[in-house]
Amino acid sequence: MKMKTKDYLSLGEVSAYLGWSTRFVEGLVRGEKLPGLNINGEWRFRREEIIDWLDQKIQTLDAPRISELERQLEADLVSDGVFIAQKPHRLSSQLSLESIGLDQSHSSKRAVLERLVELANYSGRLLDKDHLFASLLERESLHSTALPNGIAICHPRRPLPSAISDYVIAIHRAATPVPFGSEDGESTHLFFLLCAPDDRTHLHGLARLARILDPATIEALKSRETFYPEQVIEIIKEREATL
Repeated sequence: MKMKTKDYLSLGEVSAYLGWSTRFVEGLVRGEKLPGLNINGEWRFRREEIIDWLDQKIQTLDAPRISELERQLEADLVSDGVFIAQKPHRLSSQLSLESIGLDQSHSSKRAVLERLVELANYSGRLLDKDHLFASLLERESLHSTALPNGIAICHPRRPLPSAISDYVIAIHRAATPVPFGSEDGESTHLFFLLCAPDDRTHLHGLARLARILDPATIEALKSRETFYPEQVIEIIKEREATL
């Protein structure tokens, strides 16, 4: 189902959108993990706050919940004709060799973001790289996209349909870890860029990537034995096939 654009969403609407039980969603709210308001005895949610929360906290969810979220979004996107059909390699099929960079040194977060935009531009799907770069800087100023285990999933705060012609994904591995603002205090080594035309495809990509990036896959992607973009795609493709 499409998430409605009205100001507030009900508990049932959020539950149906995310593919989670109302009991689980209500538990997240009562535990002060999911932002919600109690209005006249009923829970209400702002669409933007739900998406922002998922952006920041998806890696803290257990594997079954992430899987449920991804399956629900995949089914909705296929049903609405956004995705043509179910695909086992939904994410890896979007990767191009030119959009994968390996082992370049960077001195700052800004330099990493510039490199990610440069890689994204090689995809041929980027219409306005300056807009994308500014949007990435804005997102990082609100809250770092760095996650534990030395990875970051960089993305604009909101979809950029005017800046891209289609879904864009880029990957960069820094030669040395870069301070990127991770909550665990560790520097970041592996960077992903996701840029989607709408909220649903963005959240689907986020959930799929969270499932792909198990510890073994992260280590394989960080390994100096992974020399070539072809190897990166193959690692992600093999992991995606197991999902």
